[in-house]
Amino acid sequence: MENKDKIILDLCGGTGSWSKYYKDNGYDVRVITFPDYDVRTYEPPKNVYGILAAPPCTMFSIARNDTTAKTPRDLKSGMEIVNACLRIIHICLYDNYRVGKGLRFWALENPYSGYLKRFLGKPALVFEPYEFGDPYTKRTALWGEFKEPKKHEVKPREYQHNCGARDFVSCVEHFADLKQIPPGYLEKTGLTKRTVLRSMTPLGFAKAFYEANK
Repeated sequence: MENKDKIILDLCGGTGSWSKYYKDNGYDVRVITFPDYDVRTYEPPKNVYGILAAPPCTMFSIARNDTTAKTPRDLKSGMEIVNACLRIIHICLYDNYRVGKGLRFWALENPYSGYLKRFLGKPALVFEPYEFGDPYTKRTALWGEFKEPKKHEVKPREYQHNCGARDFVSCVEHFADLKQIPPGYLEKTGLTKRTVLRSMTPLGFAKAFYEANK
């Protein structure tokens, strides 16, 4: 099968950073994300080769302050999107559930420190961006069936937020040079630069995942 015939679904894919290396290598990548698509109503095509899913972590994040947030934490609404991603994955598995046939891999991503693991159980993989060449920390969990990517560890950058915080969420602007937001994306989505930078898959990991799951 040629790469152009291999369909990759990038669910809640945002900028398409996770699926970038599939697209660069000629795969038929379909980024299913707002505002163009809604995973809750999307019906996948036949013969999907691989699925990447990155449902929003907003309702699961421990960084969310339940007393000051503009909207209250709603785990049920958060799981609605997660379950929509899983529904699409399951549809693709129904067609051909045998290993090595049909859907070759699937992976669903969310921050490790969040509450999603209370619903999905133990992740298949937990990683930090610096383990794959991006020099910052943001512990991330992956659930699914996939080949584990090969690590290429580098030393994380030293940084200090002006409020004293030492984490990627607070210091996201310090790593803007590691991310490339597509032209017009902020205007199209209405999202802030900070929000988009926080959500983008580190490219070192994205490349390693592609190399392991071609």
